[in-house]
This record gives sequence, C-alpha cells and structure tokens, in this order.
Amino acid sequence: MNGAETDVRAEAEEERPSLGWRSFGLPVLVLLLALGGIGASGYLTYARWFDKSVACAGFHSCNAVAESSYSHMGPIPVAFLGLLGYAAILAVAAFWLRVGDRWGDWPLLLIWGMALGGAAYSAYLTYLELFVIDAVCIWCVAQAVVMLGILLISTAGVLTIGRWEEEEDE
Repeated sequence: MNGAETDVRAEAEEERPSLGWRSFGLPVLVLLLALGGIGASGYLTYARWFDKSVACAGFHSCNAVAESSYSHMGPIPVAFLGLLGYAAILAVAAFWLRVGDRWGDWPLLLIWGMALGGAAYSAYLTYLELFVIDAVCIWCVAQAVVMLGILLISTAGVLTIGRWEEEEDE
C-alpha cells in the first residue's frame, strides 16, 4: 500500500468516527442473542425433523405447539425459518463487528429490518399459541424474547444514525 492510499483511508476513517458501543458493543450483543436464537430454533428444528418429543422443563404444552398445523409451512418447520433468520442476523452482526462503521449504517439497518420482521412474526406466533392453539411452548417464548431483544438493541443503534452530523454542527 502506498502513501496516497494510506492518506485516503485515514481521511475516510476520520469522516466517519467510530462510536465504541455502536461499532463493537452493539454487534457483540446482537451476535450473542443470535447465537441463543440459533440454539433454540436449532433444537426445535431437530425435534421436528427427527420426530422427537420437545423437552419442556415442567411445561406440558410444548409438544402441542410443536405438533400443531401452525408449526410448519408445507414441509418446512417454522423453527427452521427462525434458524435461517438468526443465522442471517449472526452473519450480518459478525460482518458489522469486523468492519465497524466504515461501511456505513447498512449492517445496522439490515439487522434492524430483519429483527422487525422476526419480532412481528414472533408476535403472530405468540398470538396463535395463546388464543388459537391454547398452549404455550417455552422454547417459542424464548425465541420471541431473543428476537425482541435484538429489535430493541438494533433500534437503539438506529436512533444514533445522524449523530456525527449533529456533533459536527455544534
């Protein structure tokens, strides 16, 4: 790398300073929550594909939810869709952690959009559990809480967009 390239990179990094919690803490929190979501949805996917009973930790309604007609879309378990969603969020969070704020706000906005969609779908599934299936699965509730956590954390980050411009004006 020559001196001109180094100067251009340094200027680009100065134009968009890194907020420590936003470029490190926020993606780490999202990454950890996504790992939890992968664990829960991976377990439910395994139970569905291999026709296993879902361990429910004292609750007896997990299997009622897991075996309901709402637990799959055709041959695809809803838990597998959750697994894919959490894996996508994990991948974007890992990328965001690697590049920080150098690539702009798109990793944060992408995570926020995926979390918004995931939280909305989780709310729908929770409604089905409570009012249609009349059974609650602790694994499903855990996934809904994890997705809500990702949504709240990413919303906090989205609310900081534009902060650099405001600080420069002062």
